[in-house]
Amino acid sequence: MLNTNTRETSVKYTAVLPAVCLAELKILAEEKAIASVSHGIRLAVESFVSDYKRRAYEEDMREAASDKDFLKRTLDTQAAFSTADAEGETEW
Repeated sequence: MLNTNTRETSVKYTAVLPAVCLAELKILAEEKAIASVSHGIRLAVESFVSDYKRRAYEEDMREAASDKDFLKRTLDTQAAFSTADAEGETEW
């Protein structure tokens, strides 16, 4: 997950955007829907990267689900820890 903390170190980077997208971002900034054009671009990049990572993870999980050895290891590990998990449910 991306850290959206504004105190995080920022880096200036030049990018080329379609004119219509820049115009839309400026309108959104004027309407206070976003803090600024730069903020809108940051939000879009963070959203894209997050979505890409989510889709890649889902694809990895689909591949893992078809791996019978992976499923066996997962179920064996889950069974091994089921008693340990139950121990934490009692009061001290």
